[in-house]
Amino acid sequence: MAGDNVSTPGHFSFGANWLAYLENLSESRIKVAQEDIEDWLGIEAIEGKRVVDIGSGSGLHSMVFFRHRARELISFDVDEKSVAATKSLWEKCGKPDNWSARYGSILDSELVQELRQSSFDLVYSWGVLHHTGAMWKAIDNAIDLVAPGGLLMIALYVKGPNYQRDLALKKSFNRASEFGKKVIYWRYVIRQSLKLLLYRRPREIKSLVLSKRHEHRRGMSIYIDIVDWLGGLPYEVASAEEVVAFTRKRNLVLEKIETGFEGGNNIFLLSRPGNTSGFKGR
Repeated sequence: MAGDNVSTPGHFSFGANWLAYLENLSESRIKVAQEDIEDWLGIEAIEGKRVVDIGSGSGLHSMVFFRHRARELISFDVDEKSVAATKSLWEKCGKPDNWSARYGSILDSELVQELRQSSFDLVYSWGVLHHTGAMWKAIDNAIDLVAPGGLLMIALYVKGPNYQRDLALKKSFNRASEFGKKVIYWRYVIRQSLKLLLYRRPREIKSLVLSKRHEHRRGMSIYIDIVDWLGGLPYEVASAEEVVAFTRKRNLVLEKIETGFEGGNNIFLLSRPGNTSGFKGR
């Protein structure tokens, strides 16, 4: 939990965390991420398609899209260290011409206008849009990038009664010293472990306590995910119903949803009616 995790006031540097994550990136983690994306999308939604990864973070999922033979892949992030992390995986893949990693914000109207000139078959943004400080505008801009027949896959924090408490915790984490961050981290792990003990889920307790060694189902590190959650500012939330209603007004069709609990994500896969790609389902 490096001290440079704090960038500007009210913003958390996810990139510093992602660079640390890549130090231990293994083929097994890449495979887990690959299987998760295949489960949601299928290879046919990626191969030969134009893909944009909004808030690419570590670049892991961009790497999966590249390996699944996306025709063109654009990855961008507002955090310079996240861009560096993504570029390191781009280099690992041989610096392919059909994959570009760049700095950019989904709230940047000029960038959105540029990308809209040739819209995308798959617009992907996992756990990012709720950290922009203008979540609904970010979702709206992401929708603008979806081609007719294309897909939008987003994950957003679940709305619940503990939002103000969680927001205060995140602010405290970002203000804390290096030692203070460690104290907050272990308090969080102990509190979550007690909850899991109540529900008799000992394997998950072990994963939390030994989080640096254990992987999330999407190939992510549980440790990195916890630090991201504790530090993640700005921080907004939405209910599944709000997101479905909002996207319906933009003429998107809900193809698949996985609802989570407060503190986690709701995951949405949506399509724009049209003829160019289409989603056949999994």
